Order: sequence, then structure tokens, then C-alpha cells
Amino acid sequence: MTRAHQGDLRGASAKPDERASGTLVANSEQEEIARLRRELEDARRQQAATADVLKAISRSAFDLQAVLDTLVESAASLCDAYDAVLLLKVGDALHRKAHHGPIPVAFTSRPISRDWTAGRALVDCKPVHVHDLTSAGDEFPDGQALALQFGHRTILSVPLLRREEAIGVLAIRRTEVRPFTDSQIELVTTFADQAVIAIENTRLFEEVQARTRDLTEALERQTATSEVLSVISRSKFDIQPVLDTICQTARELCSSESASVFLLQGERLLLTAADRLDPSFEAFLQENPIVLDRGSAAGRAVVDRRTVHIHDIRDDPDFTWAASIAVGKFRTLLGVPLLRDGEPVGVIVLHRYTVAPFDKRQIELVTTFADQAVIAIENTRLFEEVQARTRDLTEALERQTATSEVLGVISRSKFDLQPVLDTICQTARELCSSESASVFLLQGERLLLTAADRL
Repeated sequence: MTRAHQGDLRGASAKPDERASGTLVANSEQEEIARLRRELEDARRQQAATADVLKAISRSAFDLQAVLDTLVESAASLCDAYDAVLLLKVGDALHRKAHHGPIPVAFTSRPISRDWTAGRALVDCKPVHVHDLTSAGDEFPDGQALALQFGHRTILSVPLLRREEAIGVLAIRRTEVRPFTDSQIELVTTFADQAVIAIENTRLFEEVQARTRDLTEALERQTATSEVLSVISRSKFDIQPVLDTICQTARELCSSESASVFLLQGERLLLTAADRLDPSFEAFLQENPIVLDRGSAAGRAVVDRRTVHIHDIRDDPDFTWAASIAVGKFRTLLGVPLLRDGEPVGVIVLHRYTVAPFDKRQIELVTTFADQAVIAIENTRLFEEVQARTRDLTEALERQTATSEVLGVISRSKFDLQPVLDTICQTARELCSSESASVFLLQGERLLLTAADRL
């Protein structure tokens, strides 16, 4: 065989190997390209899902549930899990807050313990990844029982950490033994962090809202108190404007359908002020004062000398005032007594036509108004006492002055009776607010007119 022929044979025999090697290289490159494409697609999907969750967080600052629902759906979808469930810590238990997928979650709350994966993730503050729960009974007895009951095998539980404190758990599950990848674990951890952001945002928003409400209510109370005190200062001589203002302000600030103020006179409570009271019932009260017994909210508050809060008069066996039920048609009543040195002088009553109890702050506000009403009543009483005392002193001074004047005339008119009688006549008329006065002297069997003033 010639050397050239041998070379041709060697060349011919080498070509299949080279072609096979080239094919392997091409296949390897294609597989690498496909792998990179898959990773790129997974990264794109994860980025899109993360963006969706962040958008949900930004759009739903007022609705935490919408964010958590979006989050568990994204976690289940992107991690190729059969379901995802988010649990939040409430006291000593984990409560189900959001769930997506066909695997059941048969509890709304479950005690925290290390015997199931979510409980351990919360306690240890780190992810718990169990490849097959059905064979992990020694380590997770409760978790195995749940797996056998609902048919899941692989589970990943990731804690929700807020400043290194676990506040909940995000768990994803599969019904077959197929562990989650590192990238999937990392993704669920990212979702857990986003859940914490949403929860914290909602908490801060609710705190701001609550603080704003508190400040608004405090401002309203302060403004109302100032208005009442202003009315008190302007109405020293008239209690009615004060009670009318208190009645209206208490009704408005306490979201009551109507309000009334009764003042104690003897053994009866007389309607003195009312706001939005049904006209027929107001007319009834004007004609029928409330008696002092425990059958009505007003009477009970005065008799017991304490605030009376009846949530539903139909469920109160001591409430026997039939007119309130038949004519007033009330359901919830609040009666706050007006106490002066511990003694009742009246009562403020707020009415609601539905069963809607008053809250603590509303009761405190009405109590403040009751104190202000007592101040106004006391101011009026003291003013009237001063006025009466002033009138008494003025009248005494006038009498003393008149007596002195008469005595002065007598001393100057020792020999003339007429000036004395004229002065007495005039002074008596003036001091006694009489239109005229006259003096008659007896002469024999007749009375002769001797002096007259304005006759």
C-alpha cells in the first residue's frame, strides 16, 4: 500500500470522530444557551413578580390583605409550589392571614411550637426546609401529621423578621418530594421581607391615623369645652343658654340622635333643655316630669348618683319607664348626673335609637359637660343669692334712711304735725311701691283725710 493511500485511509477514518466531537460541542453550547435563557426568564419573572408586589404595597397602603394575597400568589407561582400560606403571630399562636393554592389549610390559628415547620421557623428566626415531611416525624411530629392529612411532602417555611424579631411565617409546599432550590429559597425570603414592609407600612399608617383621630377628637373636645365655658362666662344671669349649648354639643360630639337635660325640683326631674328630641316625646316630658326611681336612665343616675349606661333598654330588667319605649323609641341610653358636692341637681341624658353603646371617651366627655353644667348652675345660684342679698341690704338701707328722714322731720317739727304726716305718707308710698298713700286721723266718729301723696 502506498504512503499516499495510507494517508487517505487515515484521513477518511478521522472524519466521523471529528463530526461527533463537533456535534457534542454544538449540543453543549445549545444546552448552555437554553439554560441561560431559562435562568434569564426566571430572573425576569422574579423581577416582574417583585415589582408587582412592590406596586401592590405602594397602591394598597390602606389594604394589607390585598398585598398579602398578591404576595402568596406570586410566591407559589414563581417557586413552582402547589400553594403558599402566610401566617402572622398573634399572642402565642400563628394565625392564617393569606393563602393561595389547592392544598388545604385546615386551621385559622395554631399554637407556636417547634413541632411543625412554621412554628420552628418563627422560634428559631431562620428558614426551615424539609424535603419529605412524611419521614420527618421524629423531628416534626405535628408537621408530619399535617402532611399525612393534607398530602404535601416538601415544605419551606421562612420567618418574617422585623428588627430581628419574627412576626410571622411564609410557607410554600409541594405534594411530591422535590426540594426547593437555593434561588427559590432566596426568592421566598425576599417575599417575606416584602411582607414585613407591607405590614410595617400598614402599622405605621394606622398609628398615624389613630393619632390623627385622637388629636382631632381632642381638638373637638377642647373647642367644645371652650365654647361652653364662653357661654357660661357670657350667661352669668341666665342658665338656659348654657344648658342648651351643652345639650347640643354633647349630642354632636357623641354621635347621639338626641340629648336632654333635666333639673331636679323636689321629687321630680323637669325637662330644661333638649336637642333633636322628638317633638311628641318632648311635649310628653313637659307634661310628665320623670319620677325619682330606677325605672329610667335619668332617674337611676340621680338615685344612684353615678353614670348609667344602658346598652339596650329592652334587655334591662330594671328599666320600667314604658313611655321611653313606647313614645321615645330609644334603645341605648346614657345618663350622667349633675352633682354638686355629691348631691344631685340634675342629669344629662343622651339617646340612640339603635343598640349602639357609647365608648369610654364619649362617656368621659359627657361627664365633663355635666361638671360644666354644675358650674353654670352654681354660678347662677350664687349670682341670684348675691342679687337677693343686695336687694335685702338695699331695702334695709332704704328703710333705715326713710326712718331717719321721718325722725328728722319730727325733730324739726315739734309744733307742726302736718310736715311729719306728709313725709310719712310720701316715704311709705315710695318704699312700698304704691301708686298713692294717704293718712286719716280720727275725729269723733269720722276719719278725716289729713295727708296724701299722689292721691
